[in-house]
Amino acid sequence: MASPPFGWESLLRTDAPTGCMLKAALFTTYDRADATLMAKHLLPRLLNITREPEGDGAEGANFRLQLHRALELLRGRLLIVSSTTSRPTNDPDSSDGKEYDWIWKSIRQLSVGYDGKAVQHAKLWLLHWGQADENDVERLEIVISSANLTMGSFKGQLQGVWRTCVDLQPTQTKAALATWGVLPAFLDALAKSTGKQDEFTLFTALLEKAVCPDGLSFVASVPGNHSMQTLRRTPWGAAGLGQIAPRGRGKVAVSILSPFIGTWDTQALVKWCEHFDGTPGRLSLAWIEKHHPWAKFWRLPAATCNALHAGGATLLQFKHHPEHSSAKGAFHPEHRAADVRWPHAKVYCFTRGQSRRLLITSANFSPSAWGIENRHGSLTIKNFELGVCLSQASWPLAALAPFDDSSLPATHSEPANEATSFITWLDAQWDGKTITIVCRCAPGLAIGGQITADNQSIPIVRWKHQDGDRRQTSIRWTTADCPPEIVCLTCQDQSVTASVFDARPASDVPGALPSDIFGIALQERDDGLLFEQYGAPPVSDDPLEETTQEEPVHKELPQDGDLENEMGKRIESYAVPAFVLAREFFCIVDNWSEKLAKVASRDNASFERKILYRHGQCLVAAFERKAHSATGITRDAAIGARLAAEELKQRLTHFPEQ
Repeated sequence: MASPPFGWESLLRTDAPTGCMLKAALFTTYDRADATLMAKHLLPRLLNITREPEGDGAEGANFRLQLHRALELLRGRLLIVSSTTSRPTNDPDSSDGKEYDWIWKSIRQLSVGYDGKAVQHAKLWLLHWGQADENDVERLEIVISSANLTMGSFKGQLQGVWRTCVDLQPTQTKAALATWGVLPAFLDALAKSTGKQDEFTLFTALLEKAVCPDGLSFVASVPGNHSMQTLRRTPWGAAGLGQIAPRGRGKVAVSILSPFIGTWDTQALVKWCEHFDGTPGRLSLAWIEKHHPWAKFWRLPAATCNALHAGGATLLQFKHHPEHSSAKGAFHPEHRAADVRWPHAKVYCFTRGQSRRLLITSANFSPSAWGIENRHGSLTIKNFELGVCLSQASWPLAALAPFDDSSLPATHSEPANEATSFITWLDAQWDGKTITIVCRCAPGLAIGGQITADNQSIPIVRWKHQDGDRRQTSIRWTTADCPPEIVCLTCQDQSVTASVFDARPASDVPGALPSDIFGIALQERDDGLLFEQYGAPPVSDDPLEETTQEEPVHKELPQDGDLENEMGKRIESYAVPAFVLAREFFCIVDNWSEKLAKVASRDNASFERKILYRHGQCLVAAFERKAHSATGITRDAAIGARLAAEELKQRLTHFPEQ
């Protein structure tokens, strides 16, 4: 069966049905994730944030409040894994400000390299979705692509992406896990390299509840020197290509799209092709001419180009015709030649006879990604990489023709330099009392650094040496209303920074809104947005009003307590404003209770119950703030708020699992 053709759509979307709630997520990226991309573009789509970050008036403040509350509920359940980089970002679209750096207090950022040198280059998203309603099922959405979590990846590049959304079964089975091929072993190796294996348990458990769709297989690379015995058990890197190559007679042909080409010699090319029963003479590489606009981004070492020609490989030409800007582009009928974005996709097509296998991956055509074969058949791999193989999918660049002249391809005389990093891994977290910092650093070198929060700064002066080249320090920090934010370490002329993860239990995190997010306290507006989630009227989007204004009496009640009939005669009203306002607050309580009833007895809804319990606590605090506010609240509303708070407190005492 042929796979569906390539689509042309945004990566910033989800295949989960409307109404599903995100329960957990794992993202991997090469560069550190950009806070603005996450906060303004990706997370709002995944967390169902209804406000707009750039909205008029108070809309922007409402957006940040909604996002903050959603992230607090998912504290520790959102993971981002990246490489530890000592150089500054070269993303021209990256935001320089720190407007959204506060999101890292709730999102766990991890880096690879805990147990040895490693580069995290895979691009994987695992999204755990809850039920849309009580009759629905939970789902796992998997996205494998070439996209980093940076603004440039989404604004200035074209990416190769595969995604699926599979139903989760009620129970975990090893049989289900086995259907995912090397993917579970890849997750285990990634977890080990971060030094935080417990953080990944949830995601492996999800794979034990899902069956991989038919016609798919996975190819992955894991850093290290892998013996032939290891590769027979778990075929990492180039060894995995033999598992996906079409069966049959004759040599396998491979077509490659990759913007970054590593340094290959003729012998290394032969060895790489042998893994899937191919030869360099059956290899074709889609490439660009010297004056192509993509030339400043794509890299092909001249030595590799010579090795490809010597081995009989074919270079296929992406032609550039600026005078035909309205013409169709090479990748899709909707792609236009005038599109200024450059391709960052990595796609490999393996063909034997009429059989095809299309690999969508993070792996560039480089020895770092696929491995260098050593004596006795072992493979040395530098990068974490991940790809998915589709059966009988079409190669999107079949219309490209070979270069007319072998001197036309764009090449670089020098391979890209690999900078030497002294600090190769860093992790920092705070449990409410102590900041624990662990790093890996080259032996014999001194490390300096500091921890910052708001305007405070504490130097790091003492380290304890652990196994190998790891070092650890612990620093006392008990200021709950001013959590630590950033740790910056320096070694010689290099520096590495990491956000300090707030590892406190949710019950220990103050319910009030941290004022450092917005510069001013917006607690009353935040309370209003929470009431809105449970049926209260929407919070006003007008410019922020002073909270000292008098709370209006209910709109259905004249302020003098009298009503007029249709004849214009005045009649006495027996409605009591305090009761009317109390009824509004009690509707919020009843809506909260209704949501609880839907998940109270579901076996797989413990997370939803935890959220409702947390919301119940926050609603009680919000009602009490209304009841005790010195200004901006009438006595009638204070009575209703106090009654609602007492009622909800009673219901929380009978909450399931408490």
